[in-house]
Amino acid sequence: MRALLADSRVPRLLLANMTSSVGSGITIVAVPWLLVQREGGERLYGYITIFTTLVMFLILPHYGAWLDRHSRKAILLAGEAFGAVAAGSMALWASLTGEVAAWQLLVSYFCGMLYYSLHFPAKFAFMQQIFDRKHYQTLTGLVEIQSQTSSMLAGGLAAYLLGHVSLATILYIDAASYLVSFALQATIPYASTHRVAGQPVTGTWQALVEGWRWLHGRPRLSWFFLCTYVPFIAVMVSNYLFPIYVSDVLQASSDVYGQGEIAFAAGALLAGLLVPALATRHGIDRSIIVTMALFIVGLLALTFAPVTWIYFPALLVLGIGNAGSRVARSALVLTLVPNNVIGRIQLFFSAWDRFLRTVLIGIITVIVTGHGAAAGFGLLVVIVTLAFVGMLATRHAARHSPAS
Repeated sequence: MRALLADSRVPRLLLANMTSSVGSGITIVAVPWLLVQREGGERLYGYITIFTTLVMFLILPHYGAWLDRHSRKAILLAGEAFGAVAAGSMALWASLTGEVAAWQLLVSYFCGMLYYSLHFPAKFAFMQQIFDRKHYQTLTGLVEIQSQTSSMLAGGLAAYLLGHVSLATILYIDAASYLVSFALQATIPYASTHRVAGQPVTGTWQALVEGWRWLHGRPRLSWFFLCTYVPFIAVMVSNYLFPIYVSDVLQASSDVYGQGEIAFAAGALLAGLLVPALATRHGIDRSIIVTMALFIVGLLALTFAPVTWIYFPALLVLGIGNAGSRVARSALVLTLVPNNVIGRIQLFFSAWDRFLRTVLIGIITVIVTGHGAAAGFGLLVVIVTLAFVGMLATRHAARHSPAS
């Protein structure tokens, strides 16, 4: 790890990720909380979550192919510029009008989630391209540590800012974080090596077919990846449930909501520190078994013990389980998937994410209305347990797949 941190590109990349993650994280925590405090806000929050997911499902096929045809650095910088303009525009509007309408909250949430969804596939491909294979496992651990440190800061700052400043101020902070991230990433040396000179440009659907062929030729490995992706999907769905759970089930304040985000991030930070070493010693597949099992335990606690003093340790365990399985899975993907198709492969993972997320949020929106947020976590227990069984059935494929 020390040798990797000595590479000047790594601190710049981590600092750029941290600044934009803190800014966007504050907004993504603050906006849902402000929404669910309004009359009918839970329903609006469900609608915008479903709408955002559907939009991403429609554009991701084109984005995945586009990512494999263009400079990953240029795409990352374009994302930071979009985030700065979107957050800055909403902040300026709120400042000029002196109020925050529901539509501004919805637009802010949509733009934040759009940035988040498009940024990470590009960053993933960018890292794989500029760093050696031998560093992938350590690098994914470092990125997870950075990401969760950012989440801890974002959760704590959001809990404080919600009670002390306006949404406009929060959005100005978000916009500034994107600009700092843009400046830092612009200095990282980069060569677009994934495109071969003279190679014809393939169309989006042809690119999709090529990605599908790679996955289709490795069905057990593909199912392993899809099953290990489910904890992350459950976390994305839980982001819809958490503010409702805290407000309606625990009947607690925004402080508890923000502190819960810190507990989740602390667990994920712990996983980022420990899982790379555990995976090296005991194997990546065994690490995933342990971390997915911990994730299920956290969901069970939220479902059957809806009290504040259980909420924090449950989120700590969820953070360990989600981040641990994600770190291990990311190292496998970087190792086993060729860089020239990784954008298209990530596309299928993202399509799986968006499809399952859309279905689950639609169902959970109905469940929450009739039975409360705890019942929504109960559905996630069932889904993640099924994925855990599927992961166990296909885990040996991850040991024997060549990176070709």
